[in-house]
Amino acid sequence: MSKTYNRLRIYFVRHGETRTEGRNLFNGWTDVDLTDKGRSQLEDAAKALEPIPFDRVISSDLYRARYGGGLIARGSGVALEVDREWREMNFGDCEGLEFKEIRERFPELAEKVMDPSEAVIFFPGGESDREFINRIGKAVAKLVSETPDGRVALVSHSGTMRAALASLFGFTTKVMWSYHQTHASLNVVDVYPGGSAVARVVNAYLGPEGYASPGPGLDFLIGAEGGPAE
Repeated sequence: MSKTYNRLRIYFVRHGETRTEGRNLFNGWTDVDLTDKGRSQLEDAAKALEPIPFDRVISSDLYRARYGGGLIARGSGVALEVDREWREMNFGDCEGLEFKEIRERFPELAEKVMDPSEAVIFFPGGESDREFINRIGKAVAKLVSETPDGRVALVSHSGTMRAALASLFGFTTKVMWSYHQTHASLNVVDVYPGGSAVARVVNAYLGPEGYASPGPGLDFLIGAEGGPAE
């Protein structure tokens, strides 16, 4: 008998710490490496998520996300699906620059980045924030269409997860950039038939170093479909 959830539950996981941590670099499509800590963060995340029966595990094609996707896929016994559409925002000519360098070269852009409003933020040679949200929104719509019922782990990037939530909940760009996404953090969203969505978890950290106390853990996301998570 096939399992029926009557909704799609998406587990968005951010990649771990990268080699450029602390330098405030704009690495969107740049394929930077993880630190040992970043790999450990994703190993903790994969271990925490191992009890969840994922139907699919997807990651962007960039190594920092693909590494975590591979771990979760192996723990779930499913094949990892790699898709470049889930990449971070393309920062174009600002790729690999520190913010102070962007301020020097593109002062008007830097001002908008520091004080986002409903004005479009466009990175020359790359994407605007609206184009980014549209790209991720199409990827979300495709995912929901292909898998309207089940559990999917999606390992990607901070901006990607923000854009996905913006597309699901109709956030403005100002709201999209207004909340933090920790390395190896977890966001869980249920998408129901008809397109309505409910956020179950936002920016939870799965590894032990992020918890002051263990609390209830993830049991409410693993339990019976009629349990508290519903």
